[in-house]
Amino acid sequence: MKQIYYVIQALIHGRSSNIIKVVSLGLGLTMSILLFSRVVYEQSFDTCFKDHDKLYQLWNIWTVNGEPLPPSEYIIGAAAGGILDAMPEIVESAASAGIWPVSSPVYNGSVRFDDFKVAADSLFFQTMGIEVLSGDPVRELQQKDVIFLSKDLADKMFGGENPIGKIISFNKEIELTVKGTYAALPENCTMRPKAVISLPSIWSRRIGNYSWNGGDSWKEYIRLKQDIDLDELNKRIDMVVQQHIPRSDKFGITVMAKPVRDTYRGYDEVKRMRNIMLILGISILFITTLNYVLISISSLSRRAKSIGVHKCSGAGTGTVFGMFMWETGIIILLSLFLMVFLMFNFREFVEDTTAAKLESLFAVERIWVPLGVTAVLFLIGGVLPGRIFSKIPVTQVFRRYTEGKKGWKRPLLFIQFAGVAFICGLMCVVMLQYHYVINKDPGYNPERVVIGINNAPDAEARLAARHFYEGLPYVEALTSATSYPSNGYSGQMIPDEKGTSLFSSRYDFTQENYVAFMGMAIQQGRVPRESGEVAVNEEFVRRMHWGKDVLGKSIQTEEGRVKIVGVIKDFNIDGFYSELKPFVLHHHPRDLADLVYLRLKEPFGENLQKLNRDAAEAFPNQTVGFESLEQKMADSYNSVRVFRNATLLAAIAILFITLMGLIGYINDELQRRSKEIAIRKVNGAESFAILEMLVQDVLWISFPAVVAGTLGAWYVGGLWMEQFAVTVGSLVPYYVCVAIVVLILIVSCVISKTWRIANENPVKSIKSE
Repeated sequence: MKQIYYVIQALIHGRSSNIIKVVSLGLGLTMSILLFSRVVYEQSFDTCFKDHDKLYQLWNIWTVNGEPLPPSEYIIGAAAGGILDAMPEIVESAASAGIWPVSSPVYNGSVRFDDFKVAADSLFFQTMGIEVLSGDPVRELQQKDVIFLSKDLADKMFGGENPIGKIISFNKEIELTVKGTYAALPENCTMRPKAVISLPSIWSRRIGNYSWNGGDSWKEYIRLKQDIDLDELNKRIDMVVQQHIPRSDKFGITVMAKPVRDTYRGYDEVKRMRNIMLILGISILFITTLNYVLISISSLSRRAKSIGVHKCSGAGTGTVFGMFMWETGIIILLSLFLMVFLMFNFREFVEDTTAAKLESLFAVERIWVPLGVTAVLFLIGGVLPGRIFSKIPVTQVFRRYTEGKKGWKRPLLFIQFAGVAFICGLMCVVMLQYHYVINKDPGYNPERVVIGINNAPDAEARLAARHFYEGLPYVEALTSATSYPSNGYSGQMIPDEKGTSLFSSRYDFTQENYVAFMGMAIQQGRVPRESGEVAVNEEFVRRMHWGKDVLGKSIQTEEGRVKIVGVIKDFNIDGFYSELKPFVLHHHPRDLADLVYLRLKEPFGENLQKLNRDAAEAFPNQTVGFESLEQKMADSYNSVRVFRNATLLAAIAILFITLMGLIGYINDELQRRSKEIAIRKVNGAESFAILEMLVQDVLWISFPAVVAGTLGAWYVGGLWMEQFAVTVGSLVPYYVCVAIVVLILIVSCVISKTWRIANENPVKSIKSE
């Protein structure tokens, strides 16, 4: 108990430096624990399913003219069932799930629910390993107009009432009967429906292509009875598929299985971000720990006499070491309290930055992450300075103690300076790229444009809807299409005159005024005005090697032979993650296509609210809802925005931590070299010369460290930029500017802390010796 008492007294006595320790450790622990927890959280995706090691997802690989395309998790509908029928000794069950056929909302009375849904077969729950709470899905999901609800959605819809037998509406068109409920799934899984609608509900209405011939829009899974070599499994799957798919000289298809756990963590962007977050987390933890060590050891000369007193009173090396470990433990505990305070008081921002709820990040099965990070900090931050303190000889009580060696200080400072330059450089790149893609001209004008689904059932209703929207006083213009640019469009293969497939092109069906409405530019000719006419973009012309002689040529499409009447200037499709894509614009003959485009007048936000309210009142039997096209485009860069926020927080935290360590180093240097400085001044040295000497001493460490950190930022920033097709341009000037700013901050900190002693009367320093 006496040890703890003396530790508390020591903490109170040095409270100013200990407050700095607590704040710097609190910031460092917060950032490093969040980063490591996010990495571990992402690696735990799809482990929530029962016996997940036996669950496999099927992937499609299309081959065009002998060239394989990248694997796709959306595959042909009949594959899973065909594999189950052909391999019953290996495959226990199989399931198909469609997302797009049931993407519209469901209604309980007039209350709308936009929760994620799938249309799935009767073996979906058995295959996925999802706990069914009520109902018999194997029997019920073979019937049409049946729906199973997750427990949380059922509670949200019906409160505490029993949902079984309740009738809800899908898209205000189909009445569905609730036949069962199932356990809610956690956030970290790639197949997380809140509702499951029976496949016969869409089959009976001829929605979707569920066959061996195309229709690759289904997510499919198989559950194995026994372990089998993956290569052998995929060979047998391919044999089954080749027996059923239609023969074609143009296309080929391969279906392969992968463990479901490898789906999410196998995405390129996930692997890229995992590596970057690990580097950031390790950097921050390492710098935070070394900063604590640096501040602690920098207080050695101040605390040597008190340690000598303890040893004179009978304290041994182990006792002094134990006291310092207690001190470290108390400071870390206070830092953890600060971390919890920050996380819960800025919870919304933290959850947005980590893209996960705190309950998910720190679930029981992942609580080892913060415990492990804390343990590493405690062991390194406590043991290293603790051993140095415990070895101070008892004779230090009789004379002033000074630590003459700086060898241990310079590597610690070097690492911290390099870390600051690295994280600040990376932050600069991320912020520049995010600003660039958000503000870059996409080749069309999305300003004040809103998009809504057209659910009008017939030509008369479509015409009435057009007149309604055109008559609204806050609507500036109207057009219609079947998709929108940032959504990526659907694709079709473009063949040459011999029928050989050349490339895949995006396409859309639009009304005549669509190009003018969107602010797109016509380079040649005009827009399509009737069926059989199309316009193509410049990238399409380049792929066809046509040169400038384009108008009047014909191409074969899924709509038949069509004539090119115009060339559109290239515009961005599917965000700036993708290279330029060829595009074919067809004419849509009806009054309204699948999507209604409106350009609203100012004030935009207020008018958007009016539009949704007025449209819902005008069409009470239809699902109506408009969204901003600009917001949809911004949402596609949400992961970039989140990473920008994370690097900004990391840069602020690491800059504060490093400056605190630098201040501790300078204070120790000033105390150690006070006599030297005083003697130099007595011998005629000016204040500027003293400042120059101290600044140069730090620059010898900081300059190479900042260069090394900046090179690290350049390398890691390059890895992160690989996800974009267009980038901000040469980043070298920005890296140089960041390095200069970091060096200026370091020098400014040194000057501010040494200014007083450089201008002080040297007699005071000599008297204190």
